[in-house]
Amino acid sequence: MEKKNIINNQPLSDDELVAMFFEENRQEIEDNGFSHHVMKQLPSQSIWLRRAWTLVCWVVGIAFFFFADGIGLLKRVLFNATGNFIGFLSSIDFQGISPLMIIVAIGLLMLIVAWNIAENFEQRDRLFYSKK
Repeated sequence: MEKKNIINNQPLSDDELVAMFFEENRQEIEDNGFSHHVMKQLPSQSIWLRRAWTLVCWVVGIAFFFFADGIGLLKRVLFNATGNFIGFLSSIDFQGISPLMIIVAIGLLMLIVAWNIAENFEQRDRLFYSKK
């Protein structure tokens, strides 16, 4: 017998069937504290070594940022990008565009966004109800 989706009575996809199979056949294996014991036996020195190496890298990176005048470079990039964007906006020719065209374009974009949101909700609901 083929399993059907609760929401729209369509056959379930392979992914949904696999998810249902694993959900129904989940087994917990008792390890009697074995995992905790193994984790306690791992060397803690490697944790401190990684943290120290990360700290050294951060300090070197921050020092390099200030020695290379990173703030000045960031300001220059920001000002150049702003100037380029303003120049781009001033070069657009709006002579051939009517307000009706702009309203229709915005309306179509809103319709497409609403359609995509509705499809995402439908897909999420299909997955949610197939697990029950």
